[in-house]
Amino acid sequence: MENKEPDYVFEVSFEICNKVGGIYAVLESKTAQMVKHYKSRYCAIGFYNKQYADVEFNEEEPPENIKKIFNELVNFGIECHYGTWMKHANPKTILIDPSGFMSERDRIKTELWENYGVDSINVDIEYDEPVVWSYAAGMLIEEIIKDKCGVAHFHEWMAGAGLLYLENLKKGDGNGNGNGSGNGNVNGDDLKIATVFTTHATMLGRSMAGSGLNLHEKIESELANGETATNDSARRYGVAGKHTLEKACAHKANVFTTVSETTARECEYIHGKKPDVVLPNGLNIEKFPHTDELSISRKGYWKKMKSFLTAYFSRYYDMDFSSSRVVYISGRYEFHNKGIDLFIRSLGKLNEKLKKDRHENKETYPVTAFIWIPTGIRGINSQVLEDVTFYREMGIQAEEIMPEIKKEIIKSWAHGKIPRNLSNNNLLKISKKVIAHFKNRKGNTPRLCAFNLSYDEQNDMILNSLKENELFNREEDIVKVIFYPAYLSSTDGLLGLDYLNATIPCSLGVFPSYYEPWGYTPLEAAACGIPAVTTDLAGFGKFIKDKNGKNGIYVLEMDKTKEKVVDELMEIIYENVTMPTNELVDIRIKAKELAALCDWKILIKYYLEAHKLAVEKIR
Repeated sequence: MENKEPDYVFEVSFEICNKVGGIYAVLESKTAQMVKHYKSRYCAIGFYNKQYADVEFNEEEPPENIKKIFNELVNFGIECHYGTWMKHANPKTILIDPSGFMSERDRIKTELWENYGVDSINVDIEYDEPVVWSYAAGMLIEEIIKDKCGVAHFHEWMAGAGLLYLENLKKGDGNGNGNGSGNGNVNGDDLKIATVFTTHATMLGRSMAGSGLNLHEKIESELANGETATNDSARRYGVAGKHTLEKACAHKANVFTTVSETTARECEYIHGKKPDVVLPNGLNIEKFPHTDELSISRKGYWKKMKSFLTAYFSRYYDMDFSSSRVVYISGRYEFHNKGIDLFIRSLGKLNEKLKKDRHENKETYPVTAFIWIPTGIRGINSQVLEDVTFYREMGIQAEEIMPEIKKEIIKSWAHGKIPRNLSNNNLLKISKKVIAHFKNRKGNTPRLCAFNLSYDEQNDMILNSLKENELFNREEDIVKVIFYPAYLSSTDGLLGLDYLNATIPCSLGVFPSYYEPWGYTPLEAAACGIPAVTTDLAGFGKFIKDKNGKNGIYVLEMDKTKEKVVDELMEIIYENVTMPTNELVDIRIKAKELAALCDWKILIKYYLEAHKLAVEKIR
């Protein structure tokens, strides 16, 4: 490839216009910077999921040269959709529907085995569909690139078959076949496409960590002995197909990348290869409200949250949420990896410490802890729904009575009198009825979980851990807990707030992850002006630790006994929930300043560096 800018930069991911995982946030948030640098040369390639495409994708008539390629691919059963991703800067996007191409999956998997040792003997449709889709993406790129030059950046194992397809063409027999693959339209020696591969988390590493294994200790000890992970390990953990595909891409791509120094060390052990470049994850900070805007919106969202909390608890005992502090954890249901176990244990100790403070007449704020961890549900719990619905109906009843009270007040004022007895028979009747019904749960305990799980609650690790740590939502418990296992939505019928809006009134986000290649949740929290806890095992935690000063974003050090980590986490939460309001305001400002260090305007340079390096390698 000549020393010039590429004609095309393709970004290939199963999650473009298809919000099924954490990589979506990486891709959509940086689109503005990719378009700013590459302009019309940038093209995103994703999977056609009609449910999401109908919302995020604006389909358009393709240019004639692209339409011709689409028509050729239809002959293979590959249907392509051209348009723009309706995100920042509206990048040019092609979505591929591989359903008509699925009949080729066995041939494709055989080819991957023979050429790269990808072991897909025990896989299912969740593996096959991304593999066939990405292989089709490779065929599409082959047709578009022809006598031009470009960079193709593939994310995760789901896009790996496309990368290997192109690399196979490049080492082909000179007839465009690439040792049996390809459409025969491009001579492999003339294919000027530089490939970049990014693994955001290794499949084997995540599986090992999730099993309870001390992954970080294992990595360091085995690397010190010159050892790396084997494919047999991947088979034992049931991830051989994904691992071997990921490993082949790491070794065959022109440039291999990952998202943090933490994962770079993991890749060195899991794949026996150090990444060429580390690509830290960023945010489009401009999309988050400014500090003054947050101050205003926080009041509105807190009003809505306070109403929900009052409805959730007040039928059981009297509670005033005016000065309550709210903390939360969110993310995948990975009980150990995401530190959910540490969070719950720290809440149990916090509850006991705050009860002791109250007994000693120290000022304490009531604390509510949300566990926003989605899992299988069968809908809102009927008891919770009744509590919330009845509280809202009380508001409606009050609104209906207000005109009568207003009339009595005006009448008294008109006669020069101070309003005294505003009661009438209708008001007394309604009041007695509402009070009797609202208080009929007195003496009982609010539920720990707002929804009915789709499986036996006795088998749920979160609920069992809450009980083990004596978090029952009793009246005497200062720390109240709500396990909210549904995706937050403004139309969910309960809290009624989208995720980011629900976090804004909170005083602390807690993410004590044991396994976290990067960690968007604490970064998003800080961008919303919410102090956050991360760990020095998380990619983001390592990135921010030296820039932090223990102010705004707390980096929990994990090289201690579990008990000591729990104690330190409890102290961090305790400091936050007992902090005077004016100090909390200062911490919020500092958190937002730290988040700005991860603006894509700053971090995009690493992507550009990776692309430049890939081009240099194929010249």
